[in-house]
Amino acid sequence: MTNTEIQAKELANELAAICKNAKIEIKPTDDDICVLVHNPNGGHAIEIFTNDFDKEFKVVYRKTPRFFPDDPKGNAELLKAVGDYISGKIIYLDITSSSNQDYPRDRLVNIDELPAEPDFEQLARLCIDKNLLSESELRFELQAGSTIGVHFWDTSKNFSYKMQGSKIVKF
Repeated sequence: MTNTEIQAKELANELAAICKNAKIEIKPTDDDICVLVHNPNGGHAIEIFTNDFDKEFKVVYRKTPRFFPDDPKGNAELLKAVGDYISGKIIYLDITSSSNQDYPRDRLVNIDELPAEPDFEQLARLCIDKNLLSESELRFELQAGSTIGVHFWDTSKNFSYKMQGSKIVKF
């Protein structure tokens, strides 16, 4: 058994304590070993990749990978980030165009950063601060009928923002 396989098994065991209802699977790929945390709510699985060369973990919640060093501090940060997502403390934002095309990026956001009420200025500031879209891109996309998706681990809590007339609405 390689170091990467041992690491993947240890990580899977640690994740099992955090993700009590999720099926956790270890899946070798051509270059990596992937630890899959299947979402029992029907949402996207969390994919965590490791290998013998990069000395880091690559975590993919949906689109944009996040990287954590392969050391005790990085491992603790990875477990906290996954735990925060599963517990609903963080969500990810993405954008879907009016033609139902997903943009290739998403951003993790602390749930407390979301506007309490739909507000264009607050949403624009959040998207800019998180580097999801610029204000002009956001304005253009929303006026064209695109939506900003807010995604939770518990998919029953998901919602989106869209432009209705001159106001942002949550649906």
